[in-house]
Formats: sequence, structure tokens, C-alpha cells
Amino acid sequence: MLLTQKEIYLQDINFILSMGDLLYINEHLQCKNYLSDDKCTFSKYLVKKNIPVNINFFNQYLFVFVLSGKLELTYESGYKIKLESSKMYSIGFDQSVFVNSIENSQIILLTFDRPQVLCDEFNLMNLKEYLPVEDSKVRSLVINKYMLNFLDTMQMYIGNKMLCRHLQGLKQSEFFFIMRGFYTKEENAMFFYPVIEAKNPFKLLVREKSKNVETVKDLAAACNMTTKTLTRRFKETFNETPKQWLLTRKKQRVKIEVLRTDNFKEVQEKVGFSSYAHLNDYCVKQFDKTLKELRRLK
Repeated sequence: MLLTQKEIYLQDINFILSMGDLLYINEHLQCKNYLSDDKCTFSKYLVKKNIPVNINFFNQYLFVFVLSGKLELTYESGYKIKLESSKMYSIGFDQSVFVNSIENSQIILLTFDRPQVLCDEFNLMNLKEYLPVEDSKVRSLVINKYMLNFLDTMQMYIGNKMLCRHLQGLKQSEFFFIMRGFYTKEENAMFFYPVIEAKNPFKLLVREKSKNVETVKDLAAACNMTTKTLTRRFKETFNETPKQWLLTRKKQRVKIEVLRTDNFKEVQEKVGFSSYAHLNDYCVKQFDKTLKELRRLK
């Protein structure tokens, strides 16, 4: 399931909202900016023990703030990390992950497609010199007292259903102000590694041109490069071949589309399979599950 502001629940998660003390609720609900599709959203969830949840953040970044409890997050590669209480985690960009709660846990999720940074002195690209040599396997920071105060306020807004697009954007900007003011440049560089690296011109070009291509040859042509040059740049930038990268992207997209809808014909056409059988065989090969078995994971 792709998380958006209009989808205010996740399968197998109890979304903890009440009407609260918000005045004139009908006026809020009727506003065109209430629960809009804007790709900047904070949301709060109670994740029940031992109930696995799939979170897809296609073309978005995901950050997790663990207010209480313990969780285990599994990437598509199979790599697992533990999420601990009073810490915040930078999960990555454009992926699908599974979260399993070791004990009942409360979390806040932040997703966005581009950072809304209003501080003139906090240019993420200026943090490049502080980047670690390579991406950390676990990008986490302690939720300090300033961030905790921010999250308390965010919970108040969510708990009272103040879910306005403009307010969400302002709160995201406030989040970056707190990161700028109360975390070191080294901590920011590590935490926002996916955002900073995504600004790489070659990565931006590849992500844009890869939307409508199937083969390495097509991608090279779309990027106005020879296949040899594209392969060299890929190894330098992504540390893998363009073929490997395209195969991984296709696998991610198939999974996201299958989890998003049970209209398999629509999925088949959208991801370029000639028949239901072809798509089903692909799922068995890539995920060790039939199409219907994969869909039941949502």
C-alpha cells in the first residue's frame, strides 16, 4: 500500500485518532486542503505485537520515530534492523519494507517526496563534505528533548485531527529547523544520506528516464549515452550494473502494484506483462509466492 495523506490507516495497524478538542470539525473536513494528496505527511500508529505490516513508499522518503516499544524492520533484500524506543530512523527512498512489532509500539511516520527546508543556512547539499564514506546500514539518532517536544506537538495535532496540508508542510519545515539547530552536521549528513545522494545529477537523470524503459539499451539512449558509458557511470554511482538496477526496480514496482490492488489485469498492463500467467510466474520466481499469495501480504 502506498502511503498518502488520504489513506489514514495501514492494514493491520490501529490508527489512533480521536475527535479530540478540535472546534468546528466540519469546516476542517470540508476544506480542499484537508487530508490532501500532498506527499508530505506525518502520521501516528499503534503497531500491535507480532502483526507484520508492509509499508511502501514509492517515490518517497521514509522516516520513523519510535515513541515506545521495539520493532524489527526488514528490507526487500532480507536485511533486518531493530528499531528501538526514543530513536528516529532514516529508512530510505522508494522501497517496500516489512515492520514487525516485538512488543506493542507507537510510531510516527514522516514521508515526503522532496524536503521542505525553509532555513537559508541549512542546505542539505552543503553537508556533502560531512557524508560518511558509505551509507550506514542503520541510520538512527536519539530523539533529543527538542525533537521530543516537537513530536509531542505533532501528536497533539494528529490526535485532534488537524490534518491540513499546509500545517503538515510547516511541521516538516520545523522538523528541519530542529535538525539544523540541535544535531551536528555529521549527524545530519548521516541521517539524510538518501536525500543528499538523490540530488546527484546522474541519479536524478536515471530515475527520470527509467520510468518508460525496459532494457539497458533503451535507458542508455534515453540518457543520451552509449551503453558502455552508462554502465561505467552506474558502477561508479550505484555500485551495480544498470541491468541489475533495472531488475531490482522492476521487482519493487511489481510488488508495490500487487499490494496496492487486487485488479491483476491492471497490474499486468501497468508493469508490462503479456498475461496473468506470465505475471504469476514472475512472482513465483522473484518472491517464491504466487500472485494471490503475494497479494495476501498487504
